[in-house]
Amino acid sequence: MKNPGIATLIAIGAIILILGIFFLTQESPVNEKEIPDLTQGQTVSATPTPSLTITTRPVITTRQTATGTPTASVTGTATTTQRTLPPTTAPTPVPTKVKKPVDFTLDSGTPSNCGLTCRETTATITNTGDETAHSVCVVLEVFNEAGERILINSAPSLERCLGDIAGGSSRSETITINADCGFLAGKCVGHTLILKTRATSVEKSQTFPDNIMPV
Repeated sequence: MKNPGIATLIAIGAIILILGIFFLTQESPVNEKEIPDLTQGQTVSATPTPSLTITTRPVITTRQTATGTPTASVTGTATTTQRTLPPTTAPTPVPTKVKKPVDFTLDSGTPSNCGLTCRETTATITNTGDETAHSVCVVLEVFNEAGERILINSAPSLERCLGDIAGGSSRSETITINADCGFLAGKCVGHTLILKTRATSVEKSQTFPDNIMPV
């Protein structure tokens, strides 16, 4: 006959096991509504953060002993490091300045009387371009309103050459115009004289607006 004490212990253990299983199965399941939504009120960025993963592996060295037995030694440990890289930005383009070609402006000044058919003025020519104007000359011609050419200093035209003018620079010249108006100044007296001016250089030739000189 079995020992009644051992049978009693087995029965008590079985009862405790059954009660434990019963209480575990009676626990209420977790209500899904009670789990807070951690994504509410947060903005998820769609742009991934650039990163760099660095993996270091151990070095395995194989040698043979004096007896010919191969041995292996391990140097270092396997590690993995992840670093966040700074965002890549496109370089800002640097605008390239385009140089302006040679161009002229002319200030003919205010003519003053130096005689009945004589006029004197200080004219200023400016190179408004960025390039140097080479071998700059100013040419003047005089006509009356009837289209008759008036000689200047006994020549059909008056030319003054000023040399090179750098970009943005000016050059001034005092000019005396003695008009040859013919017999008894018939081409000038009672007429309106028209002064035509143009500038020439190696780079370009430019004509300026007419100047009116009443006589």
